[in-house]
Amino acid sequence: MTKPLDPKKIEAARQTNSRAERREQKRKQIQDEIAANQLSNGVIIIPPQKRHEIPTERPKLRVAAYCRVSTQEEQQIGSFDMQIHHFTKRIEGNPNWELVEIYQDEGISATTVEKRLGFQKMIADAVDGKIDLILTKSISRFGRNIVDILNNLSTLSALNPPVSVEFETEGITYTGDGKNGLLISLLAALAEMESQQKSEAIKAGIRWRMAEGIYKFSVQNTLGYYRDHFGRLVIEPTEARIVEYIYESCLKGARPAEIAAALTEQGIKSPMGNDLWSAGTIRSILKNEKYCGDALMQKTYTKDFRTHKSVKNTDLNMYFKENHHTAIVKKEDWLKVQKLLSERRGTSHKATLRLLKNHFIACRVKDGLFKGYLIMDSHWSPAERREFIKIVDEAQNTKK
Repeated sequence: MTKPLDPKKIEAARQTNSRAERREQKRKQIQDEIAANQLSNGVIIIPPQKRHEIPTERPKLRVAAYCRVSTQEEQQIGSFDMQIHHFTKRIEGNPNWELVEIYQDEGISATTVEKRLGFQKMIADAVDGKIDLILTKSISRFGRNIVDILNNLSTLSALNPPVSVEFETEGITYTGDGKNGLLISLLAALAEMESQQKSEAIKAGIRWRMAEGIYKFSVQNTLGYYRDHFGRLVIEPTEARIVEYIYESCLKGARPAEIAAALTEQGIKSPMGNDLWSAGTIRSILKNEKYCGDALMQKTYTKDFRTHKSVKNTDLNMYFKENHHTAIVKKEDWLKVQKLLSERRGTSHKATLRLLKNHFIACRVKDGLFKGYLIMDSHWSPAERREFIKIVDEAQNTKK
């Protein structure tokens, strides 16, 4: 009898052959389609027509540069001049660029833009459409306040067309397209942190010099004193006479408002060079311990390094040094004046004040090429000029 068949084995073989055949058929179909497409797929490729445009001359890019140094020290002045020279040469050396202006701020802090007039003018010109590109040395030259930096960059990028800013040291050009936004923010934050650290270091150095008694406080707009070329505190004889007049008048019963009115009436200029004196100015002179030769330092301090605004010191140490410099007013007279100012609470009265001979009041130049020179009134007679010079010589000899 014939051996029986195995139906399961036969069906499995059939299914295997069927799948193999289907795969082979599919492969052959794909190969046939590829071969047919290589010959022709029925798609016609139409290349773009080349436009024969008339060549036009591209307008030059209007380029400006911003230069700044934060101090007026000699080494910084050299850096400032080199910045100006470098950017001028670079812009004028590029045939596709046109120099707009080299905007400058010398000896100005960058923590805020309020005092940077050159920077403000540059932004205004950019808004008016006069600038296409701004060059600057670094982000720290552009500003040290992250808010101001980002706000000004946002202003420039929002213009139509936007104004780009190139930071040369960092090798970054900010165009407002978002590519360098995060990096600019990080570098601006680092610049602000560096400014804060530098501010703290400077303040620490000032306080150390105060504690050692060697700090040279400012006498700008201080009546009767100036600093010579060596930084020494020197009495200004002609202005010292005004200080003496103010103290003498107070000791004789005159109030600050009456002294101010008398000086205004006599045509004497105030410490700020104004024609009108105020009672507040007289009161501050009468209370100033520097006129009796003492020095109280750190009466005010800078609370915020961004604004540089001074506030009255109620939180930090003050430093006092007696007999710090030559006095204009005797110590006992200064103390009497302080007592009078604190005791006066009654009604005001009109005091009789003597006149100050203002034809011998001259101003000493405190800055610039003619620093230290005295300016005399052109209406003085030759005799009056000789008398004035004699007074100055006697004052100088007395100090020696």
